[in-house]
Amino acid sequence: MKMTAASLARAFVETARTLPEAEIPALAEAAAHILIAQGLFKDAHIFPRMVEREWFKRDGTVPVKITTAESAGTLKKDIAHVVEQALKRSCSVEEHADPSLLGGILLQVGDERYDATLRGALRNLSAQLIAPIPLP
Repeated sequence: MKMTAASLARAFVETARTLPEAEIPALAEAAAHILIAQGLFKDAHIFPRMVEREWFKRDGTVPVKITTAESAGTLKKDIAHVVEQALKRSCSVEEHADPSLLGGILLQVGDERYDATLRGALRNLSAQLIAPIPLP
C-alpha cells in the first residue's frame, strides 16, 4: 500500500491523541521525515492543514475562523452559537484581527468562506460598475 499524506495525517492524529502534549513536536518531526522519505515534498506544505482537518473530523467539531478589523468580542460567542445550532455540531472558534479589512467580518466555517467585509462589498461594487451593460 502506497503511503499518502492523507493517510499519514490520519495516523498522526490517531497517534497524537495517545501521547502527552510534550511529545507531539517529536511526532511532527517524524511525520516530516516520513513525508520526505516517501517523496511527498509537494504535500509537505499542506500537511498541517490536513492534520487540522483530520483532528476536527475525529472530534466531530467544525472549525470556525472569524476575521474582523478589531476584536470580535461578544460576536464570537453569537456566531459560534448560530453555527452550532445550524449544523448540530460543536464549533472550534478561532478569532483574528486584521485592520486592513476596514470593517465587517470575514467568516470561514469549515471550507466555506463568507465575505461580509467593507472591502469585499467595494470590490463587488467595482466589478458591477465596470461590467458591460447588456443591451436588449
